This record gives sequence, C-alpha cells and structure tokens, in this order.
Amino acid sequence: MAFWLKPRQVVIMDAQSSGPARNFNVRYLTLLIGFILLTAGSFAFGAWYAPFHQMQQIIPENIKLKRQNMELQHKVADAKTLNDLKDEQLSSLKEQISLQESEIVNVTKQLHMYKSILDERKGKGIHVLESTAQLTPEHKIEWKSLFVKGGTYPRFLKGKYKIFVLDEQGNRVDLNHEVMRYSIESHMFMQRTFDWKETWKPIKLELVIYNSRQKEVLRKMIPMR
Repeated sequence: MAFWLKPRQVVIMDAQSSGPARNFNVRYLTLLIGFILLTAGSFAFGAWYAPFHQMQQIIPENIKLKRQNMELQHKVADAKTLNDLKDEQLSSLKEQISLQESEIVNVTKQLHMYKSILDERKGKGIHVLESTAQLTPEHKIEWKSLFVKGGTYPRFLKGKYKIFVLDEQGNRVDLNHEVMRYSIESHMFMQRTFDWKETWKPIKLELVIYNSRQKEVLRKMIPMR
C-alpha cells in the first residue's frame, strides 16, 4: 500500500537552459484512479449512445416519409380538381399514399420504442417492454419481449428467466424445458416459441426474471392474444 501512496517527484527540464523548469509530486494511486474513471466513462458513454444513435437515424426517415405523403395527397387533390388524370392513375396515387402511411406508422413505432429505451436506461435494474404472447393455429406459443438494462454499471446484466402459462381456472404450466439465460449491455429483443400440448386454452403468460445471484428481480403478466 505504501508503494501506491508514496509521492514521486516529476521534474520537467527546460530545453534551453538544461535546468529544471518545473517539478511536482504525483502518487501512483492517483494515476490508477484516473485510468479507472476514464475507462468506466468510455464504457458508460458507449452503452448510452447505442439507442440514442438509432433514434437519430429514424427521425430523418420519419420526416421524409411524412413530406412525401403530403406531396402525394396534394397530387390527388389537384387531380380531383382539374380532372386531368384517369381513374387508374388516381387509384395508383391513393395506393401509394396508403403504403406511405403504413411506413410512417412503422417508423413512428420504432421511434417511440427507442425513446422508451432511453427513458428506461436512466433507471436501474432490468426492464421489460413491448411484450406479446399468442397461441398460434399450429398449437405453438409465441412470446416476444424487449429487455432493457437500466444504468451503465455493471456493463452487463446477466441472469436467467422462466416462462409459465395460466388459464382462468388456475391451471399453470411451466414451459422451461431448459435454462433460459440473458446477458444485456443496453437492450435485447427476446423471442421464444414453445409447443403447446395441453387441451385447455391459456389466457396469459407469466415472465419471471432472476439476476446472476438467482434472486427474482421482475415478474410480469402478459395477456395471450
């Protein structure tokens, strides 16, 4: 410990006079702390910047689609007023508007999602967003969720999660035929498909998340579609 605390003298020489121009004391412990803070700051900025950068890319695309949609709507209005386009051309323009509106909805959803990620990143622990669960005609249960890590320390959140399904009568089935783990630096889209062999229809899915010390940290009910 004395090695790290003992001050060391640093001398800066003057190139012209060949004599000492300035000297000061420095401890190895101070240098070590400075290096740790610099490294941790770099990791924190990288984890925070990832969803922010994705959101910045989506915003111009959303604005562009809205502008194109307005231009198409003006063309349709002019066509109706001047009556200089055939019905087929008018129908084509309306179809383009419909496609543009669909793209705008999708881009807006992505923008909203990344804003939600940034909001949750300001907190601590693990958060679950955009959860869906459904029973398919092929008798499979499809589940999707977005896991978000709050804060910047530690760099990764690791642990495992379990999934159960329930019905109105209280029947409960464990779908965990294997250990399901997660490791998140910023956010991660999770998706699983399970075979459904029971005769009763599940009405909700239960997601239980544990940290690396096997402690339960989150429990979420997801309605079945």
